[in-house]
Amino acid sequence: MGSDPPARSGSDLSTRSGSDLSTRSGSDLHGSLGPVGVTAQAVATIGLTLTAVINIPEAMRGAGRATWISYLIALAAILLVSETLVLFRRFPAGPSGIAGYVRAGLGPRAAALATWTLLLGYGASLLACLAFFGFYLDRVLLHAGLHCPQVVGFLLGGLACWELARRDVKLSTRTMLVTEMVSVLIVLGLTALVLLHGGPAQDLRAIDPAGDTLSQVRGGLMVAVLSFIGFESAANLGGETLDPETVVPRAMRLAVACAGGLFLIWAVALPEGLGWLTASQRLSLDPISALADRLGQPGAGLWIKVGAFLCLFGSSLGSLTALARVTYALAGQRLLPRRLGRVHPRFGTPSAALSAVALPLIGGGAVAVGQGRSATQLYDLFGGFAVLAFLLVYGLVAFSSLRSPPPGFTRERCWLVGGACLLAVVAIGLGYLSGVIGQQNTMLFTFAGLLLLGGLRVRLVVPAG
Repeated sequence: MGSDPPARSGSDLSTRSGSDLSTRSGSDLHGSLGPVGVTAQAVATIGLTLTAVINIPEAMRGAGRATWISYLIALAAILLVSETLVLFRRFPAGPSGIAGYVRAGLGPRAAALATWTLLLGYGASLLACLAFFGFYLDRVLLHAGLHCPQVVGFLLGGLACWELARRDVKLSTRTMLVTEMVSVLIVLGLTALVLLHGGPAQDLRAIDPAGDTLSQVRGGLMVAVLSFIGFESAANLGGETLDPETVVPRAMRLAVACAGGLFLIWAVALPEGLGWLTASQRLSLDPISALADRLGQPGAGLWIKVGAFLCLFGSSLGSLTALARVTYALAGQRLLPRRLGRVHPRFGTPSAALSAVALPLIGGGAVAVGQGRSATQLYDLFGGFAVLAFLLVYGLVAFSSLRSPPPGFTRERCWLVGGACLLAVVAIGLGYLSGVIGQQNTMLFTFAGLLLLGGLRVRLVVPAG
């Protein structure tokens, strides 16, 4: 905010009392971001191009021609979530992001648990993106006759994101914006080629729900929901924004609207094009590049790989930026060591929190990659983990709006928006769990264990009221 004090050094922060640390909203971070930077954070963390090159091919394997229906349902649910978050626009947004909205209706303990859950969600999102970043970096370099092992690419991407996120937040958000714009333009070019190659009549057959079963739609729904995750990260920069009450809600709405429009276009056009490929090509790690080559455009496959590479870097950077703010907030609540609440004396970024959480995550992720798991396996594992985390936080925010309607809105509107959001989140969550129980039990038990660990820590440290 414009009147925020300048960033303080770590020694200044370390002398603060515990009560002050537990309630600060991020005023120690530089309040210099405008609407472009905050919107770039939301859009880049979503990773628009990721949906075209990874999520839609994955959703199509379960949903087939019903992929567009899955994305339409997911868009409706995320619109409800975003409008529920907008209800809290008069509450101070800070490093804990939308978890801070939970405090209004459910109290400090629920808010602290939501912050912990966001830590899990953004951490899993970072690892999922870096897994495919290493894959696409190698594919781009192969065109130049070079080879980069996936684990090396994973480490290079993670460390590059860490260095950018450690520096001026404006630099990182501008980088996200540029990489996302370029990658989206590349995929839109491919989409136009699909439409031109197939012809209007052939494309229109994709918009036909006749015969699509509920299991098909459900098969693509969770991937579709995963495609939108990250738009709420705009709230994590609220403490570094000049006018958070206006900028943060606008950024979330704009990110969802842009993403939703592009995703629906891609969900109609790209499955049509993917249907022209052989089964082995559709099941490969990079079916969109194969489609580009299938259309006979010289160099099109390389450009798709470059677009995916840029988008994955921007998404990894966005996840890491949000992750650092959440860690910083947990240090302020004393759920993590207080020294992680220090900010960089020059850049005004939460560098201590960033390094403490990013470097172990990147190292651990590199070990998982080095064990020989494919990019798809890692993306599915960490992506599913992230979906559970964010659905839980979305549900807590919706429940909070019902318990204590935010000021500035009628009780009827809060009940209508928040209630519909809660029902949608619960329905999607139950549908997802019914599909992964028995198949990804290790992931579910890991998530439950880490959530329980956070809950016990919250109960020990955070006052009840």
